[in-house]
Amino acid sequence: MAYPKEVNIAVKTLDEHKAEEISVIKVNDITPFADYYVICSCPSERSLGAFADVLEDEYYKAGFEINNKEGSPESGWVIVDEGSVIIHLFMSWKRQEIDLESLVAKVAQKRAK
Repeated sequence: MAYPKEVNIAVKTLDEHKAEEISVIKVNDITPFADYYVICSCPSERSLGAFADVLEDEYYKAGFEINNKEGSPESGWVIVDEGSVIIHLFMSWKRQEIDLESLVAKVAQKRAK
């Protein structure tokens, strides 16, 4: 599947910096706030904060702005909101706890009924 530039920036940046289990979910049918979620696991709290910072830098270089960054490395979850793409950076334990992929799938299934 071909993704918009905003998604590709996130995926490429996260992959180059060794994020784990990167996934992309199209969410425009279930939320008015974004078109895509990019979700990944980070190997450490330190990398979680660093990934958020490097994403902001890469978007800026490409001519995009970050609307907001929420969360903290200590919480295990940081969100980087580009606008059409929301990047969820998780520690593995927090990603399992939240299970955002399953939650999105359930919401999409309910909306399809």
